[in-house]
This record gives sequence, C-alpha cells and structure tokens, in this order.
Amino acid sequence: MNDPTRASDPTAFLATVPLFHGAPARALEVAASVVRSRRFEPDTVLFREGDTGDALYLLAEGLVKLSKVDLGGHEKTLALLQPPEFFGEMALLGHATRSATAVALSHVSTFLLYRDDFQRLLTAYPTVSLNLTTTLANRLRGMDDEAQVLSYKDAPGRVAYVLLRLYRSGVVELDAGGALVRLTHQDLANLAGTSRETVTRALKALEAEGVIVTRPKEVTIVDAEGLEEVLHGVR
Repeated sequence: MNDPTRASDPTAFLATVPLFHGAPARALEVAASVVRSRRFEPDTVLFREGDTGDALYLLAEGLVKLSKVDLGGHEKTLALLQPPEFFGEMALLGHATRSATAVALSHVSTFLLYRDDFQRLLTAYPTVSLNLTTTLANRLRGMDDEAQVLSYKDAPGRVAYVLLRLYRSGVVELDAGGALVRLTHQDLANLAGTSRETVTRALKALEAEGVIVTRPKEVTIVDAEGLEEVLHGVR
C-alpha cells in the first residue's frame, strides 16, 4: 500500500527500503541528506533502455513498470514495482546505459540517489553493500524461476503464474470479491511474454475453472489456491 507520509519524511522512508535494511542510523541520515525528490505524472517515462544513467530511484509512492524490447521489437514487462522498491542501480554498477525502460503507471513519487553518493554509501556502510548484493541475487533467482515457467508451461499456466506473481507482490486491490488486478490483456501478455490473443484464451480457460473473474481491463483473483493448482498442473 502507498503511504503519503513516505514522500515527506525521507529518513523514515529510507528505513523501509530493502537497500537500507539493518543499516546504522548514520547511513540513513547521510542518504536522506543527499537524495533528491522527484514526482512523475502517469505515463511519464522515467528513463529509457539505452539512456545514460546517473541515479538510483527509490520508489516512495505509485506504481512503475520496467520493460525491455526484444529482438523482434516486442515489449516484455520485467516487473511492476511499488514502494519501497528501488531500481535503476544497474547503470551505476559498471554499466554505461540503462538496461530497461521505466514508466510511471500512476502518480509516482521517488527519491533519486546519484552515482557518487551511492558509491560512497556502498563503501562506507557494508550493510548497504550486502543488501544490494542480496537484492540482486534474489532478483536473478526470480528471473531464473520465471524463465522456466514461461518456457515450459502452457498458456493458462503462464498466465496463472503472472497473476500469482502480482498477487504475492501486492500489485492488487483487495476487496470482498477477491484480489483485483487492473491490467489490460496486452499488459498481461507483456508480463507473460506472449500475445494478447493467447492471454485472452488463457483467461477464459481460467475463468471456466472458477479461479478468476474477468471484466474489461480487470481481472479478479477469487481463488489463489486454485491458481496454484493450475500452475502446478494438478487441476
């Protein structure tokens, strides 16, 4: 859930960011003194794949999409990020350019940590450096898991995986009817690495199983355990 106080209290917000978990109070104070606040309107491109990168983004409010374009010219959504995620670090770790495109999907508030300050924090506070390494390792492990699922599962299984990933990461709206995912079929196709038509057929199959309900630009997960069963081929 977004918390509007995050954008107005950098030190308290930074304490929630995985990069600073367990870091000493002085590290938070130093970081809070050098970050710069930036806000973005919906559909604004924060940076594009191939741009030169000079700052790390700390997401305080809103939803951000990271994506790449494959060799065939198709967009693949890598992640949907929400607070207190951080992103854009790869361009500061020896890579000259951005490895993906970042787009605001809502009103977004961020704090920018620029290259020199980022490097000083990594050097001065081993906890921050370890947190960065741990986060990158977890992301790599997640990419490996996703590659296996999207390579070997059928279309309903792939879409079930994507919906469960959104559900577990909290990119949903919870209500009495279930967990609401406000994404179009094309958005889900970009996440699943397939076509919109394939996603539409898969969603109809999942709806017939009684695990989701679909409406235009919305999918409601009504049975997360049932989605797990579809994913693992036991349903």
